[in-house]
Parts: sequence; structure tokens; C-alpha cells
Amino acid sequence: MTYVYRHFIPQNTAPSGAKSIGVYDSNSKKICDIQLGRMTATTKTKLYSFGLVSDIHFYKKGEAWVTWNPEEKFDTALSHFENEGCAFCVHCGDITQTGLYDEGNSTDLIPDQFANYKEICDKHSIPVYGICGNHESYVVPIADNLPELEYYTGTKLTYTTEQGNDLFVFVGQPHGNKVMSDDDLQWLYETLEANRNRRCFVFIHSYIEEDSGDASDVRENSIFESWGTVRTTAFMNLLRHYKNTLLFHGHSHMKLDCQKLDMNSNYTERNGFRSIHVPSSAIPRYVDTNELQSVNDYTASEGYVVDVYDDFIVLNGWDFIAGQYIPLGVYKIDTALVKIPEKSFTDSTGTIVA
Repeated sequence: MTYVYRHFIPQNTAPSGAKSIGVYDSNSKKICDIQLGRMTATTKTKLYSFGLVSDIHFYKKGEAWVTWNPEEKFDTALSHFENEGCAFCVHCGDITQTGLYDEGNSTDLIPDQFANYKEICDKHSIPVYGICGNHESYVVPIADNLPELEYYTGTKLTYTTEQGNDLFVFVGQPHGNKVMSDDDLQWLYETLEANRNRRCFVFIHSYIEEDSGDASDVRENSIFESWGTVRTTAFMNLLRHYKNTLLFHGHSHMKLDCQKLDMNSNYTERNGFRSIHVPSSAIPRYVDTNELQSVNDYTASEGYVVDVYDDFIVLNGWDFIAGQYIPLGVYKIDTALVKIPEKSFTDSTGTIVA
């Protein structure tokens, strides 16, 4: 049955400061207001906040064809996060357009793209934790670039950091058509197992088919397809088992308003785990419903401020250009801890996949 947008999903909540919901007719004339009800914002004490962006696609300065203004948009995002008192920012991959190597020239190291990213980061006091997406490894596998990657980003391909009692787990792509290496999938399993009774925020780049980020199934470019069924199933089984985990990802660029077309576009639990898609903060896409394809919006920029509480988080979708909340991009996700039994997913070879 075709999804028709008629209501909010259960996790939608009202943006901070909202007093009521306005009801308008087809001519944009306001009919009435209704009370927020269950969507009323929380009054609990917040533990901390962090900023969340994805798919900035830095390129060399001065390239005339680069119309999405990555430096300006990323700078604006970090300034907003600082003003909101965020402890740090997370970038869900595709920091650059073609990684450390110049497009069409795979022999000379030209790190201008990462250097531009580092220049903006260095302007701000807020730490930025990034991961590699498919664009970072278009020309050569990212493992070959690792010393330069660490220099320009201060991070490795996979790593963790902590904020309070929470663990943040970052898993970058080693290659353009691989979600993660087999060793890194094993590392992820071991990390989640060692922290199974702790809230874990896991960040990867690509979205899973028929999950969040796959709005109306118009992209058909999920790296999970090339990664294969065995590894995808193993990864999803990890998330289903470790129920204190939340998955964050980017890659499809889809705008938060795509929830009007697909109720699972931004957030879903349809596959047995909590899955959050992060829109592009430089080139968001919308769905052309006539052609059934996604279309780039080079003038837009979207992301999240994530407010973290003891047993839930609030995702505040933000339009960095208009400087306002995106109503359909605000969510309250319950994260009350549950006890996870010890379990081994390893096979006879001691690895998580065959």
C-alpha cells in the first residue's frame, strides 16, 4: 500500500519553543491551532548536546564548478553548534569530493580538499569527529592514505570516544564500495559486546536499503548492495542484538521533509534497531515525484543538534540557511538501557563473517 502522509510518526516531537500546531488549507490559509499534546517538549535536565552533519564534499578552493559552497556551509554549521553549547560535532562521511587525491590524477598527492576541511575546523573551538565515506576512497583505498588522514582530521579509520557514560563508535569506509572491512566489522562486534549494557552511538556512512535514508527508494546507490548479503545480515544482526545501540548514517543526502513521502525516510525501527539518517549539510536532495528520482538542492543545508538525556535523545532538525527548525525533522528517541546477555556471533574461524 502506498504511504500517504497524514500524520506525524510516533517519534516526532515539537521543536523547542513551539506552542501549538497550525492547521492550513490547500491555499495556505490558516484554519486553526491544535494543542501539542504528546508532542510537548520535555522539561527534563539535558546531559549534553552534539552537532550532526554529513556529506559536505569539500573540494579544492577556486573550482568554478563547485556550486554548493562547502566552506561557508560547514562554517555556519559549526558556529550554530557552538552557539547551542554543543560539546562536539560529528560528521557522517563524504567530508571531501575525491579524498586526498585529485580527481583524474591518482599519482600525485593533492590534499587540498582535506586541508580546506581542517582550516574550517581550526577556526572553531568545538571538536569535530569525522569518518570516511565512499568519496574519501574513490581513487585509492583509504588505508593507503592513513597517515595523511590522521594529520588532516586527527582521526583514524575506526575509533571511539566517550561523553559522560555514553560511547561514540566511528566506523569509516576503507574503499568506495565497502561499508567496512571484515576486520573492522569484527572490531565493531567486539566493541559493542564489551559495552553491551551501555548506550552506544554508532556512526557509519552508508544507509541500508529499505531503512532510513532510503526515501521512496529513489537513490539506488546504497553501498550495502556491493558489500553483500552475508556481511549486511551480520551487521544488522549486531544492531538487533545490542539494543542499547543507535545507528547514524548519511550518504543519500535526502532532505528531512522527505518524511512527507516516506514515513521511514529520516528515522525508523522497521528492521529491529533504531536507525537515523543524517541529511547532507551541503547538497540535500528532494524527491521529484513525477520522475521518481532525487534532485540536488545546491542552495540548501540541513543537519541536527542532538540533545542527550539520561534515557532518551531529541534530534532537532535544523535548516542552516534559514536559521530555523525543520518541523518534520524533530524526534524524541527513547534510549532506556536494557540488559543485554553475553553472546558470540563469531564462527569457527573466529571472525564475524564467513
